[in-house]
Amino acid sequence: MRRPFLSTLEDYENLKHKHDEKTISYETKFYGDTFELIKSYEQLRDTIIKGESHLIQDILSQLLEADIDPLRILDIITDAMNTTGQLFSAREIFIADVWMAARCVEIIKSAIEPLINSRGIDKDKEIIVLGTVAGDVHSIGPKIVELFLEGAGYEVINLGVDTSTERFIEAIKQHKPVFVGLSAWLDTTANISLKQTIQALSPLREQYQFRIIVGGPSVTRKFAKKIGADGYGNNAEEAVQAVTQLKEGKYNW
Repeated sequence: MRRPFLSTLEDYENLKHKHDEKTISYETKFYGDTFELIKSYEQLRDTIIKGESHLIQDILSQLLEADIDPLRILDIITDAMNTTGQLFSAREIFIADVWMAARCVEIIKSAIEPLINSRGIDKDKEIIVLGTVAGDVHSIGPKIVELFLEGAGYEVINLGVDTSTERFIEAIKQHKPVFVGLSAWLDTTANISLKQTIQALSPLREQYQFRIIVGGPSVTRKFAKKIGADGYGNNAEEAVQAVTQLKEGKYNW
């Protein structure tokens, strides 16, 4: 039986050392804040990555008592989930570890959402509609993608599993997304439903100005390009990269 990931501080420090080049310095990012606040930011980030949900409330309370802008806390969540995505892509952690980090994020979001609303802070975000295509009921992968897209600053409308083309079209017209993410986990749904969904959505692309990204174990980059997708992600981190590169006009098949 494998030892639980990040069960000791030493485990995390060893992993963090491997990813030092991607670790954000809060002394630079939040220049001017006190040493104590910087340490609290780092502690919150690292606690999310380690999935220690039982410690979140105490750290969060300290930050809120210091009257920290809740959007700064959202920024820290993004950093933590980006690092989690890097570790997951490098196969340093497992899906269960991602869910533990996600649990921490949910606790934090529930606590700060009322603050954001009460302060009237502008939290308008670009929208991404996400769903598993008709005939496919796999939800774990798309849920992980949802978490990382939220961490990257998007509002995600997850339509769930077995989503008909009609439901995707309704969501596009209602939410005006910048991206539509389609997931297919089975060979049959990839070859039939995924292709049919892209064909049905394509006429709406110009009118509603969205792009389509696809993914799933049965979907390859070559296949995604062949059936008319704008981008492809083999995992959650790749999905975020595809979205970012497409927005910047730098996506390369």
